[in-house]
Amino acid sequence: MSEAMFEQSVINDLLTIQGVEGALLSNANGEVLARRMPDHMNTEQMQAAANLINQNRGAASSAVGNLKYCEFRYHDKNVFIYYLNHGQLLLLCSAKVNPERTALEVSLLSVAIEKLLADLNNHSTAPQSAKYAIPSPTASRSEAQSEIKKSRGKGLTALITAAVIVILLLGGGFFFLLGKTTGTQQLTTKMEAHAGATGASAQEAKTVAVEEFAAITPAHQPAETILRLHGSNTIGAKLGPALAEEFLKKKLKGMDIVAISAGIPDEQSIEGTLPDGRRVAVEIHAHGSTTSFKGLNEEVCDIGMASRSIKSKEVDMLSRFGDMTSTASENVLALDGIAVIVHPANAVSKLSQQQIADIFTGKTADWSELPESHLSGAIRVIARDEKSGTWDTFKSLVLHGEALKATAQRIEDSRVLTESVADNKNAIGFIGLPYIKPSKAISVSETGTAAVFPTVFTVATEDYPLARRLYLYLPQNTASPLSRSFVEFALSMAGQDIVHDIGFVELTIDKQQPEIPANAPAQYLSEVNTATRLSLNFRFRIGSSTIDNKGLRDIDRLIAFLNTPENRNRSIKLFGFADNIGARDVNCRLAEGRAQQVAEQLSAYGIRVSSVQGFCDDMPVASNLTAAGREKNRRVEVWLEQ
Repeated sequence: MSEAMFEQSVINDLLTIQGVEGALLSNANGEVLARRMPDHMNTEQMQAAANLINQNRGAASSAVGNLKYCEFRYHDKNVFIYYLNHGQLLLLCSAKVNPERTALEVSLLSVAIEKLLADLNNHSTAPQSAKYAIPSPTASRSEAQSEIKKSRGKGLTALITAAVIVILLLGGGFFFLLGKTTGTQQLTTKMEAHAGATGASAQEAKTVAVEEFAAITPAHQPAETILRLHGSNTIGAKLGPALAEEFLKKKLKGMDIVAISAGIPDEQSIEGTLPDGRRVAVEIHAHGSTTSFKGLNEEVCDIGMASRSIKSKEVDMLSRFGDMTSTASENVLALDGIAVIVHPANAVSKLSQQQIADIFTGKTADWSELPESHLSGAIRVIARDEKSGTWDTFKSLVLHGEALKATAQRIEDSRVLTESVADNKNAIGFIGLPYIKPSKAISVSETGTAAVFPTVFTVATEDYPLARRLYLYLPQNTASPLSRSFVEFALSMAGQDIVHDIGFVELTIDKQQPEIPANAPAQYLSEVNTATRLSLNFRFRIGSSTIDNKGLRDIDRLIAFLNTPENRNRSIKLFGFADNIGARDVNCRLAEGRAQQVAEQLSAYGIRVSSVQGFCDDMPVASNLTAAGREKNRRVEVWLEQ
């Protein structure tokens, strides 16, 4: 029977056994006759392992009796080897497989397997050792199960003796085989025998085995750091490690991936084994956004994680690496909203940014000054630490240069902060969207705007007053070959799926019918009556009419969205807005000009734009009293024709 025919029959049957992920059949000489293993498994290693065990089986059998079964660990898998009359069967199984059930299922297929082994051996010489019995498939399942349990229950002494002898015989060669590939891979092996052994011989063998095994175990080889990410705790706490893990798995084909704590808060490495056997690590230090730019400057990191945009002084500091505000260096990874949080028992549902500022600076000191809270007592202010990008953004958007209340508690870890607010009914704090629970978020308004609650959509459009961007920065002329590959992976659909799973707002496009502001112009109401809003706004570089870096990437995302079957024949509407600085007629021209610029970019890719409108300085989403607010108001909304 051909290998192809075999794989279509018996191996398929073996793979239906619960927990079995691969099967390999070899003859008495260790030659693989048929196999089906997962793509990520190295079949040559598995074959060599089977051959090593087979070569030493005779010596082990002479010591403890005829062997019929072997089990060992390979990475995070269980491997079972069944010794048959004409060869051996190797099964790769999940960690939670039931050995007894697997043995029973194999026993019921043993006659077919033996026959096919004989055919595949083409009448080759039978194994040199005696016949290794497996319960006949003609027996009932209960008889087969009984035989398996009987074999497994020959006594603890026999099991220990057999295991020790196999470790002694196979440890050096087999550990070297796998250890050479996987570094410090742990190996556990156990054998079953028909013969018993005395307690003295078992203890003697055990003593020798411990000494021999210690001698052959290779020294620990530390993982090679191939990528270093430093900066924001908002990114580095969960999102950075999750991206690193999937990057190792999907892009570098890594296995055995684990998170290793550095023993210092907010420092860890994500380690994995590459197909070539190297143990590698992605280093993550998450001590705040400021440390990302310091790390880049000191060349102790490859990628800077930041929950705020780079400052002009940092651009100057890093100028030797190129323009850090260019599309090659500045990459928006995700969107986040800084939620203002209170205890669930606090009845406050919305606050203006001025009210929030008064609380955090100490001007409003007791909840009784805010009757809507239904509380009284001193307000307990909790804030992020000085190095945090979350603190930098809050300070910029809310405090506007005023000092934080002197008695405010400062906390570095986002998770600890939200738990602290939830534990004190008089507490108030601020946090990234993924960390709101178990506290309660409130709506926020700015001067001249309606209160907006932090949701995925309001953050995606950046209409929420305290929405912000999360960044990855890397030098234009980076010396790290994997830096750009990691960033591109993070911005891909696979990376953005991780962004979503962690709880941040991914850079994908959604549509929604939002509530229209009461002060919307009549023309605006008419235009949106037959359209649905998309979850992005185009914004522009400060002091420029050039679309910013996120907007340039958003054009590609919008084109992909409009090329889906659902949206392929639909057109879009673009509505531009301006801040209120200067004459209104000038702002009207600026607003329409911004919308027209986006339309020209999209039209070049064949996207139909049915309407381009400028709505001057109407409908501000942020305060025009601040530079950050005015920047938000200079925007282009995107609506999809229904």
